[in-house]
Amino acid sequence: MHGVDSENRDYIIGIDIGSSNVVMSFGVRNDEGVVSVLGVEVQSIEDCVKDGDITNYVGLGNAIAKAKAALEAEVNRKINSAYVGVSGRSVYCVRYEDYVTISDRVGYVTENELRELNARIEMVVPGGGDEIVERIPLRYIIDDRQEVKNPIGAFGSKLSATYLFVMVGKHQIDRVNRAMHRAEIAVSGLCVNPTILPQAILREDESEEGVVVVDIGGDLTDISIVKEGKLWYFSSLPIGASAITNDLYDFLRIPKRDIETVKRKYGSAIADGIEADATVSVKTPTKANKQILQRNIAEIAEERLKDIARFVARELRAAKYSTKLPCGVVLTGGSAYLSNIDKLFARELNMEVRFATLFNGIDEESQSKVLVNAHSVAMGLLVYGAKHNACSTTIPLTLPTPPTQPTQPTQPTQPTPPAEGVKSEETIGLGEKDSKEKDSKEKDSKEKDTPTPPIHEPENTKPTNPEKLNPNNEAKPKEETTNGGNGTTPTGKGGNEQGENGGRGNKKPGFFARVRNWVEENVFNDDYI
Repeated sequence: MHGVDSENRDYIIGIDIGSSNVVMSFGVRNDEGVVSVLGVEVQSIEDCVKDGDITNYVGLGNAIAKAKAALEAEVNRKINSAYVGVSGRSVYCVRYEDYVTISDRVGYVTENELRELNARIEMVVPGGGDEIVERIPLRYIIDDRQEVKNPIGAFGSKLSATYLFVMVGKHQIDRVNRAMHRAEIAVSGLCVNPTILPQAILREDESEEGVVVVDIGGDLTDISIVKEGKLWYFSSLPIGASAITNDLYDFLRIPKRDIETVKRKYGSAIADGIEADATVSVKTPTKANKQILQRNIAEIAEERLKDIARFVARELRAAKYSTKLPCGVVLTGGSAYLSNIDKLFARELNMEVRFATLFNGIDEESQSKVLVNAHSVAMGLLVYGAKHNACSTTIPLTLPTPPTQPTQPTQPTQPTPPAEGVKSEETIGLGEKDSKEKDSKEKDSKEKDTPTPPIHEPENTKPTNPEKLNPNNEAKPKEETTNGGNGTTPTGKGGNEQGENGGRGNKKPGFFARVRNWVEENVFNDDYI
C-alpha cells in the first residue's frame, strides 16, 4: 500500500537502456532546478538489446524491475514513472524546411506569422511508420538571404525556418512501452540519448562555438554536433567497444568476464611506447597462468578504436562539420576509459579532444558519487527531466509489525469451585433470563433426589358392592391414570393431592366426584328401590 506525497514535483527518475546494462538514476531537484542524486542502480542484461534495438522486451522489463526494486529500497519511495533514454539504428534525425508569407503591409514579422509557421511544422507527419519525438528549431531566414535568431520585428515578405526532426522507429517505441509496462513504470518521456547528453556535459562556450560529443558504448558510438547552443546533427554508429572484447576473446581464449579486467588493467589505445617484451599473466579456463605480450593487447585495442574514429570522421564530413567545430571533441561513455584514447582520437580526427569531467545541473555533492563516463546518459536524463515535468513517486505506508514472542506451553489447571454467593465463570455474562432458567433446573434436580412418601388410601370412603354398582354384570372399565409427581392421579378431577401437586396428605373429592358417589349409593341401592 502506498500514499501519494506532495513532494512528487521534485523527483526525477531516468532509465538508460544500453547494450549490456540498464542504468537507473533517481534524483531530486531544488528550487533552482539543480538535481541532487539520491541513487544509481546498474543491472546487467544479456541478449535483450542489439545495436540499440530491443530484441527481448520481457528480459529487458525484468531487468528494469530488478533495478527499480533495488533503487526503491535505497530511497524508500515507490517509482511510478520515469524518463527513458534510447539509441541505436532506430533513431535518426531529419532536417525539414517550411515558410509562410508575411501578411503585414509594411512587411514586419509578427507573432502571427511565427505562430503560423510553427503550426505548419507541428502538422508534419512522417512516412515509413516512424514518429517525430522532438522538433528542434535551428534557424529562421528572411527572404531567403538573411538568417536571424529571433524573426519577430524583422522586415521582409517571406519567413522560412529550418527544423531538426528527431525520429524514432515505431517498433522501438512499442517495445519500450512493453518493457516499461512489465516493470510497472509509466513513461514520463522518451528521449534520444544523443540529444540529451550534450546539455549535461558541455561547457557554455563549447555549445556556442561548436563541438562534437562522442559517446562510446558497448555496441554503439553516438555522436552529437552542437553549435550556437543547439543540436544540429546526431548519429548512432553501429560499432563500439564490444568489438575490442570480441577480438581479445578470439586472441586470448579466456572467459569474457575476465577480458574486461584485462582491458582496464593492461589495455591501451596506442601500442607505441609499450616495451616489446613486456608480458602480463592471464588465467586460462584451466586455471593455468598464460603469459601474453602487453603490446599485443594494445595493438588489438588500437585497431578497433581507429575504426571507431574513422566512422566519426566520416559522419562529420557527411554533416559538413569536419572543419567547423573549434572546440573539438568531448569523449564520454562507459568504454571511454582506455589509456591514451584521447590521444588516438586527436590524431585520427585532427581535432582537440578532452574527457567529460563534470555534469551541468548536478549539485557538487553528487558529482563525486557518480561515474562521469559510465553514468553520463543517466545523469543527462535527470538534467533533462529537471527542465521538464517531474516523475511520479509515492511513499510506502507499510506499518512496522511488532516482534512476536515465542509462546510457552501452558500446564492444564483444575477449575476451582466458586465461593458461596459468588457466581461461577460459567454464569458470568449471562442474562437475567438465562440465570433464572439455570436456577430452576437446579431446583428440579434436587426435588427428583428427594424420596417419595407412601401413598395413603382416602379416609371415610364407604366400600361399595360391585354388583349393586353394576347390576348388569358388565365389566367396569378401569380408570386411566397418569403419573403426576410422586403419586398417581385419576384422569379427571380429584385424586391424590400428592400425585397431582407433589404435596403431602389426601385431597378432598371434587364436586362432580361427590355427586357421582351419591348417585351410586342411593339411586342404585336396593333399599332405595
